[in-house]
Amino acid sequence: MTKLAAKPHFDLHLARGFFDAETCRRLIAELHRSRSTPAITYGEGERPLVDERVRKASQLMPSRETVAQVTRRLNEHRQLVGNHFGVTLRGCEEPQFLCYRVGDFFVAHQDGNTGLVRIPSDKWRRISVSIFLNHQSQRREKGAYCGGSLVFSDWRSSNKSQLAGEAGTMVAFRSEVTHEVTPVTYGERYSIVAWYG
Repeated sequence: MTKLAAKPHFDLHLARGFFDAETCRRLIAELHRSRSTPAITYGEGERPLVDERVRKASQLMPSRETVAQVTRRLNEHRQLVGNHFGVTLRGCEEPQFLCYRVGDFFVAHQDGNTGLVRIPSDKWRRISVSIFLNHQSQRREKGAYCGGSLVFSDWRSSNKSQLAGEAGTMVAFRSEVTHEVTPVTYGERYSIVAWYG
């Protein structure tokens, strides 16, 4: 299994074992059967749109019970995340469940707290969260994916840091941090994203 590796330049809160292996397997099995739509982005307007030049991935629709369970787990962890970043967090947006297949990606972007994203929640989003449900590998193996790294970058210093996925691990970071998902080259990358405010 590929280990998480992040340079200390980026302030990340890592929670290994946020979900145990059985929970990850159960979630992936449900997501595999779920209805999907192309993942949306926000551009110059306030309305979401599908732009596969910016983000190519599938948003999956699990049961309301699963959404509620994941939201509950995120809210249980909210104070720890807030303490790490020295902020008071009041709530969590409903999580998005995603699958990146071969060739899927998300270009470098910020999620909020910058004034660049023109959506009502931009002022609300303070901390972004990504939860890996399966692991990233250097070689092809069942249940894993290749490529699909979560990459953080800072244009001012030209620093970049790549985070390899580890099943069950949650990473939180300030929403104004530039990040991207590199193209998946093998398998399917399952993850959950959410935002604390």
